[in-house]
Amino acid sequence: MVTLEDIYKNDPLQKVIDEGAGWGAEQMLKAGVPIFYRDEQYPETMSGELFVKEYSSGAKFIVRKHLTEDLRLLEEIIRPLNAL
Repeated sequence: MVTLEDIYKNDPLQKVIDEGAGWGAEQMLKAGVPIFYRDEQYPETMSGELFVKEYSSGAKFIVRKHLTEDLRLLEEIIRPLNAL
């Protein structure tokens, strides 16, 4: 499995991009907008339809996001990651 460390070693610019994305995510959470991301701590989110969804309250869930043929985005909570 490729790690972020591997990616940053091969493409140092990606680290700068990710740091900017981190700042943007912080701003969205401050505004009360949930964010979605992949996290090495949860390997199932590193590819495919599974993501971590985080709310400004700190609540986190593994969710499945699926785009239907008629272009509706469906979201299913798979499991909670913390007990908030």
